[in-house]
Amino acid sequence: MLFTNYNVVLCLCLLLFLPDVLSQSKQTDKPVFYSLAANYGYFQVHTKVLSPFRGSQPRGVELQVSQMLFTNKAKNTFGFYPKWALGLRYVNFGHPDLGYAVKGLAYFEPFLKVQGAWRFSVKAGMGVAYMSNPYDANSNPFNRTYSTKLAFPLSAGGSVYYFFNHKWALKTSVSFEHISNGGLRAPNLGINYPLMSLALEHTLDRYNANPIKSSGLLPKKQRQELLVAYSLKEDSLSNYQSLAMLFYNRSFAGGRINAFTVSGMIEYRQIHNDNKALDKWSIAPLIGNEFLLGKLRFGQQLGLYLLQAPEAPNNLFQHYYLRYFVDKRIVTGVALKAHGRVADYLAIQLGLVF
Repeated sequence: MLFTNYNVVLCLCLLLFLPDVLSQSKQTDKPVFYSLAANYGYFQVHTKVLSPFRGSQPRGVELQVSQMLFTNKAKNTFGFYPKWALGLRYVNFGHPDLGYAVKGLAYFEPFLKVQGAWRFSVKAGMGVAYMSNPYDANSNPFNRTYSTKLAFPLSAGGSVYYFFNHKWALKTSVSFEHISNGGLRAPNLGINYPLMSLALEHTLDRYNANPIKSSGLLPKKQRQELLVAYSLKEDSLSNYQSLAMLFYNRSFAGGRINAFTVSGMIEYRQIHNDNKALDKWSIAPLIGNEFLLGKLRFGQQLGLYLLQAPEAPNNLFQHYYLRYFVDKRIVTGVALKAHGRVADYLAIQLGLVF
């Protein structure tokens, strides 16, 4: 096993440095970067059921290809210079019952500082993952964190870069990682862990990192949205149920990159049993914060049920979303609803802005 892991690292190193041999440096405002990272984390026990995994230490490596956008279009769209990236990550969760995962992640990384040797950014990512050892009532009954081979990882954190020159940089990152199947099948308690990462990054391109000046991109002081959402998940009887949601959201900008949000949610669950019709509905107000990233909105909200479906484990829940403004009137995105640290479902959203 150790020999196999060394082979994986060696192959990733060859992939990292191969472009340097095959290409020549060029001047561009869209430089491409290649990085190789070593990752170390600590499994979080967020419910007593997961106590057997206490002390587990997820570890792995990640190969990442990214592109920085030093263009006026990017600055006018987002209000900063962003980087987007695709990553391929291998992580061993540090316990035989948990197994390992191979993740494909897409990242969006706004830079807070783009000049000098020291540079800073925040980063959010999401993707798909292959999970090696899902829950099985007979062969793997203690792994209640995931029960499907397919899962959906989420990542959020920040990075500090030290540039030796314009081509080479050392990157240190801290992030919070979550992975679950989005409620498609139970059990689905999810795997949560803080992660530290150390990476070496390289580019073949020459570029100019001009200072960020005010782009004039100011958020609308007040904004209203009406959205519909849909999700599919497995219920306690191993039947798939559809979920439909209606959201009303009002946003009050408090600065260039932040807004306060007040929302209302009506949720309908297709339940395959003899429960009362009212048990299929949930109603809740929500409040939260929203990051204004040009055409992107990243929101975090806390909700309180006024009408609570029997499946909800408690009165409070969290709602996280990433929305993109197609134009001034149309918005689309994805949302995650969770109770504590356990995901309820992952939904697709579409709405009107007025």
